[in-house]
Amino acid sequence: MISKLGRKAVLVYPHFDQDSFWSVKKTMEKYVRRGEFGLPKRATPPLGLMGLFAHLKPFYNEIVLIDRNVDPRKLTDLITDADHVYMGGMIAQENSFIQDAKIVKSAGKVLIAGGTVVGQKSPLMDIADHLVENEAEMVIDDLLDGLLHGTAKKFYKGVPATPDKFFRPDFSSINPDNYFNMALQVVRGCPEACEFCDITARFGKKPRVTPFEYTADSLKQMYNLGIRMPVFIVDDNFIGNPNTAIEVLKNMHKVEETFGRSGFHFSKYTELSMRLAQDSDRYKELRHWLRKTNFTAQFIGVETNNEASLLETGKKQNLHGRNNRSTLENLEYISKETGAALRVGMIHGFDNDTRQSGMSLIDFCNSMAAPYIMVGLLTAMPNTKLADRLAKEGRLKDFASGNNSDGRMNFIPYNFSAKEAEVDYVKILEKLYDEDAFFGRVMKELELIDSVNKGNKFDMKTSVYSLSRILTRDNAVTFWKNMPKAHKIAEKRFGFGTSGYFYIISNYFQHCAAYTHFKAQTDMLVEQIKDRQYEPWQLYSWREMQESPIVSVDVVEPVEVESSLYEKVKMRLENGYEFVGTRAEALSQFVEPYMKKGLQDLKNVKMPSFEQFKDVEIKAYLMAHLKRPQILQNVDFSKVEEYIGQALQNQADYIRDMKILLNSVVNTDPIVQYAT
Repeated sequence: MISKLGRKAVLVYPHFDQDSFWSVKKTMEKYVRRGEFGLPKRATPPLGLMGLFAHLKPFYNEIVLIDRNVDPRKLTDLITDADHVYMGGMIAQENSFIQDAKIVKSAGKVLIAGGTVVGQKSPLMDIADHLVENEAEMVIDDLLDGLLHGTAKKFYKGVPATPDKFFRPDFSSINPDNYFNMALQVVRGCPEACEFCDITARFGKKPRVTPFEYTADSLKQMYNLGIRMPVFIVDDNFIGNPNTAIEVLKNMHKVEETFGRSGFHFSKYTELSMRLAQDSDRYKELRHWLRKTNFTAQFIGVETNNEASLLETGKKQNLHGRNNRSTLENLEYISKETGAALRVGMIHGFDNDTRQSGMSLIDFCNSMAAPYIMVGLLTAMPNTKLADRLAKEGRLKDFASGNNSDGRMNFIPYNFSAKEAEVDYVKILEKLYDEDAFFGRVMKELELIDSVNKGNKFDMKTSVYSLSRILTRDNAVTFWKNMPKAHKIAEKRFGFGTSGYFYIISNYFQHCAAYTHFKAQTDMLVEQIKDRQYEPWQLYSWREMQESPIVSVDVVEPVEVESSLYEKVKMRLENGYEFVGTRAEALSQFVEPYMKKGLQDLKNVKMPSFEQFKDVEIKAYLMAHLKRPQILQNVDFSKVEEYIGQALQNQADYIRDMKILLNSVVNTDPIVQYAT
């Protein structure tokens, strides 16, 4: 028998700190009926807390889930009678999370914090009573037992859960009227090796698949609750294991065939990889079942049209399986085969990118049959190989916001400054969300998409409400102007008045509504970046900093120790850049090119040893010292060797970091060329 932990638990999902391209906030504000409290709907509900809600049910008499994004009531009023408050969220919610956490603690409540925002270096360590990092399923019962007996630990490190332990979301925990889509997770983990992505670090490389009876129960509960909206399958790579994905799709179809008199197939969308374009029988079957199961949209991380950058970041899956088709042809092939619309992710800011390649990205994107193109500047997220590499190179300068469309870089780019990257980012967005460019991509998409379930009934009240506003409010002239083109495509493909005709026209109006948000978001970023104040490190490229001579090195804070290696200095470069830190830290700014040159000699060594890596690092520091002796001045280099030895106490982590650098060298690193 399960012992009760208390009468009531309140689960809190904090505000997102910023609007992003994918929040579609302006669309929700202007064209969609508002939620139960009069606020704009959110795109999706808090799926993680919905799973925790179900798990906690036996432990409390009452559980309430509060999504602060749709519920404006005072938090203090909502937690008055709570025994425990559980909060969950992402990095993009960190500021709001901290604010709400302080409110909870000021009210004298026991606070349990979880989600990707949590880590041992998080400010929440000083606020929350108990914290759970990463996946909670394998440690949640230990935490609950600790709460019962007063022995709960401060910090729990979650580990990858076995699928049978996956939380099962309770869709009755939220009011569907507050959301535009539902959410469901089928797969955790991804087999790919993208340097910038934190999924493999958090969830592993081996896809773990939710037991299908869990997925079936979720679909049934949604249908029985009267939910008919689209379902976002939130997996980071739904087809990581294509054979398993096929079986999941077959089972989904079988279950949904039992809904209603003749079956009801939820409109679904998910994220998957370019591997879907491969011509093998397996991927052909996968495309067939994606269409049959009513996946009407797919997000694909194309990332860049710069092949050197794809190699650099380990995105090799975007280079394989082309069968003599270009990337653009592969995207069109996927859309034709599945009937699904494409949502595309692009990134600017790789080491192999230049300002010119950034501008070429515009033409590449505008050639796609994909209206929604989420372009972001490369960000070094925590727990990624990219962040580890940049930190090792001395280029990581700031925290990641968690919003990959906020127009910020948190490291020093290689071929251009962070400021130049942000200026170019705005130019890219303006060109992509120019009226003619956007609706040109819309028309390309309307020529390709096709759903096997075009006859699924729409909520007529909702459709009329939205349509009346789309055609009379912001950008209405633009929408009217482009409507004849959409009509012509729909009529030619399916005939006037057919279900296919209305499917195409419905998609056209959805794009109109989304355009208002994308345009407003672009305009907002233009103004933000125009007024942005930059720190010195944001004004120079890594190449400029490596090539610029030293003008002066002045002592800022002397130290009373045997070696002046640790005294703080102010270093000025000829290009204007200034660095303040110890002499050792100043020298480390110039080590990375020589490190990579040294690693070239280890390319053919199967398993380089700790001593081999250490020798490369010491020689790199020596080369940097010989080229820039002003930094150490009279400090004997043996002190630097001691400094390196003390810094390398954790051999396992060091070998891991050096292997990441070695891999970047193997993928033809551009910095090596001038480290002579």
